Amino acid sequence: MKKSIWIAWKDVKIRITDRKGFMMLILMPLILTCILGAALGSVVDGGSQVDDIRVGYVQSDQSEAVNMFKTDVLKKMKSIKVTQASSEDEIKKLLDEKKIDVGIVIPNQWEAGKTSAFVYADPDQTLKSSIIETAAASFIDQYKAVKEAASASMDYISKTAAVKQGKLDPSHFAEKLVKTLEKETGDKLTITEKSVGSKAVTSFQYYSAAMLCMFMLFHMTVGAKSFLQEKETETLARMLMTPAQKYAILFGKWLGTYLFAIIQFFIFLIVTINVFGVDWGGNLLFVSVLGLAYAAAVSGIAMLLASCISDMKSADAIGGFGIQLLAVLGGSMLPLYQFPDFLQSVSKAVPNRWALDGFLSLMEGGGWADLQKPVLLFAAIGLCSLMLGIRRLHTR
Repeated sequence: MKKSIWIAWKDVKIRITDRKGFMMLILMPLILTCILGAALGSVVDGGSQVDDIRVGYVQSDQSEAVNMFKTDVLKKMKSIKVTQASSEDEIKKLLDEKKIDVGIVIPNQWEAGKTSAFVYADPDQTLKSSIIETAAASFIDQYKAVKEAASASMDYISKTAAVKQGKLDPSHFAEKLVKTLEKETGDKLTITEKSVGSKAVTSFQYYSAAMLCMFMLFHMTVGAKSFLQEKETETLARMLMTPAQKYAILFGKWLGTYLFAIIQFFIFLIVTINVFGVDWGGNLLFVSVLGLAYAAAVSGIAMLLASCISDMKSADAIGGFGIQLLAVLGGSMLPLYQFPDFLQSVSKAVPNRWALDGFLSLMEGGGWADLQKPVLLFAAIGLCSLMLGIRRLHTR
């Protein structure tokens, strides 16, 4: 074990003193995080939170449902600012003048469900318009369900002997019934704003996690190239001539990659917290556990790659095109929610996607329950890759 630690420490010192490698794996992810977090803030933040939706509102009648929707839904949603308009033409004028983001027109007999509300918005406000449209559709569905349930119940109650004999007051029963139905379907049929997590992820948070996941992937090829380089310079042959067992030497090579990946992880974590003010979640222990597990998986894959490739050109090709492909599929370039369904499914096959999901879950306020699957997956990948890689290298 001591010989494995000595070999690992030797590799770590070589990589720390390598200025080009240090720039690539330590400084470059921090620089890209700063650039992408600032430049693409609207892309990420626009997909996770919406502030101050300015709504132009027109209603064609004064029915109970229409008034309830305006007072109990739109005006009670904190992010919505309602502007009363007199007609559809005024709505369109307000949109042209950029005084409102979305316009909604409630037609006659809306509560009967025969016609839907008309929603107007510019093409660049599709998210906000979909929120208002969904709010209107959800409200009217709940309203109709309560009304129909109350009507059916009253029809049945009115035919009972208790009502005919005067033992039950239908109006009193109807009042209690409506209150009960309102309570079951939602507090006075209101719609509550709620994000997917307890916190919204900002652009700096997203790209901090994304860049960390991407640049930790480079340890797969850095570890493999380190092994190939020592093989080409016959340093490995000289180590094999020592009394140290082959397994100890190979384990030391894995440990060196793992230790440098851990160093990269904690430097990145400390700098993003103290310089960029990135919130990685309420519990840094969970963040560290996920990072250590991910580093173990990446280091294990490095040993497996070293056992499968025999020249530096192949390692360089994997380090260039291969890592970039994994980065794109894993969500390091564009937010995952912008992927089509097909790519969403494909991305689940790459390890950095699982790491990114885990970090984002912690940033949103998640806990250990959100990390069990990725941590166990990384532990399995790291162990299996390490064992298979060492066995193949030992045979070779």
